[in-house]
Amino acid sequence: MTVSRRDFLTTVGAGTAVAGAGVGLFSAPFVSARGREALWAYQGAQGIQGVADRKADRRMAANAAIRIDSNENPMGPGRRALEAIRAHVDEANRYPILAEDDVIAAIAKQQGVAANNVILGCGSGELLRAADHAFTSRTAAYIGAAPTFEAPGEFAKFLGAEVRLVPVDSRLGLDLGAMGAAARGAGLVYLCNPNNPTATVHTKDDVAACITQINRASPTTTVLVDEAYFEYAEAAGYGTLIPMAIENPRVVVLRTFSKVYGMAGLRIGYAVGRTETIARMKQWVLGSNVSQLTLVAAREALADPAHIAAEVKRNREVKAYTRKFFADAGYTMSTGDANFMMVDIRRDAAEFKKAALTKGVAIGRSFAPLTNQARITFGTMDEMQKATAVFRELLGAATGG
Repeated sequence: MTVSRRDFLTTVGAGTAVAGAGVGLFSAPFVSARGREALWAYQGAQGIQGVADRKADRRMAANAAIRIDSNENPMGPGRRALEAIRAHVDEANRYPILAEDDVIAAIAKQQGVAANNVILGCGSGELLRAADHAFTSRTAAYIGAAPTFEAPGEFAKFLGAEVRLVPVDSRLGLDLGAMGAAARGAGLVYLCNPNNPTATVHTKDDVAACITQINRASPTTTVLVDEAYFEYAEAAGYGTLIPMAIENPRVVVLRTFSKVYGMAGLRIGYAVGRTETIARMKQWVLGSNVSQLTLVAAREALADPAHIAAEVKRNREVKAYTRKFFADAGYTMSTGDANFMMVDIRRDAAEFKKAALTKGVAIGRSFAPLTNQARITFGTMDEMQKATAVFRELLGAATGG
């Protein structure tokens, strides 16, 4: 069996072993950026049949009429960002040095920090890896939740760090107390807030108290707060930890343009922290890691708050429609403080995903240990109306179908 370069890149995921003639055995997490959810679907060493199954699953998802599987913004970048790309195509032959400075300056202004408190990444995925490199080791463990966004934990494991995962609580929220207790002697604690895949949030005060607890019990531990879905959160008391990151060298905050800005395919994210903290991560980040066209798009996106406000409003309306559908049908959900939510469908979520795919709807995969919970991204209103019709059919009489 031969494996093309494209197949190789899309089948070798974190913790996945692929064997094939002329390819050998690989287990490194080559691809781990957000949005590559299918790559996490069958973790662990599997043989060629496992690869074939994953490829078939991805083809079905790619061909699905409705893609509500990877927490992507269905609307894409705003008009100003797209126009900036078109206007600067003739600069694609130049390295993006000055454009990097412009975007960093714009981020710093928006967040009320200095430019040297900000570092850019090729999406937040590159920065998560940089944090693993900088703060974990064979003697400094990684602490995360079960479930949470897996990429940083999988890469920490690949680097040889011990990975300790703390189950979410009964409300599907991060168990901050237990994570704090598990952090003694650790190198990095990863707090995704709002959490992916559960779409639950904690208040700014609760997260700050958890960090203070960790600082006291384990002064050498760094806490990374991932605010990828920050703009979508509506919970009272929710807020950014960026001010704390500027004061505390053991805190760093991540943001991304992949979600509310609709730029997942353009790949840009950023970290904010004290200069000495950012410097440790910067050692592991590539130079010119964000493309020229992505940078000009990001700069315009930051200057277009009206578009972001409109996108947040659109997501809120679609969320309300989707939540009402499941509530009326008698199903319980997470709080959905993001552009997605988890629904307890009271059956195997992996089988439900496969069934939905056959009807042209791609939803998120199953996340252990929440195997009866389906993660559903909020698409456009038209997409969700079509998707809920499919869900009604698949879930049967309980939804009035």
